[in-house]
Amino acid sequence: MDSEGGGKVYLTFHKSFVREGVPYVDRDTGEERTFNSVTLPSDTVLDGIAVGGFRFSPLFVDRSRFDEDQRVVPLLADREVRLTRVARDAEGNVVLGDDGEPEVEELRAKPQQIKDALSEARRAWARQHAQERSLRERAGAARDGAGPLGRGVARQASREIPS
Repeated sequence: MDSEGGGKVYLTFHKSFVREGVPYVDRDTGEERTFNSVTLPSDTVLDGIAVGGFRFSPLFVDRSRFDEDQRVVPLLADREVRLTRVARDAEGNVVLGDDGEPEVEELRAKPQQIKDALSEARRAWARQHAQERSLRERAGAARDGAGPLGRGVARQASREIPS
């Protein structure tokens, strides 16, 4: 899934976690520019801290060569990634600062730490969903569902069409 090489760490995300080409206006020049944003999945845990919902802005986002629904984010292995999210209280309401602006939680992590956390979250998700239904049960359900369709087609083909 994820691989490392050449001083870079490659993180793979489903396209629903990635926003590409988000427009904004540069405050200094007034020029319209774009940025990319990646949101970490909700079940991601980094050093015992739940970091689901934290975001970061990578410079590059590439489409995966293997799956059109996946995006690959290359990061330099020796640079920390700044993860941010809007702070919320116990009820889920946005916490406002003294200036009336939403408070922002910030963490810094190495790309390899994020990669390991994502891999562990994917493994946990796969274990949880594998326990729900075994492959044999899923295949049986598919056969049962397709059975009447296949028999109906055979019966229909065996009838003679009046001319």
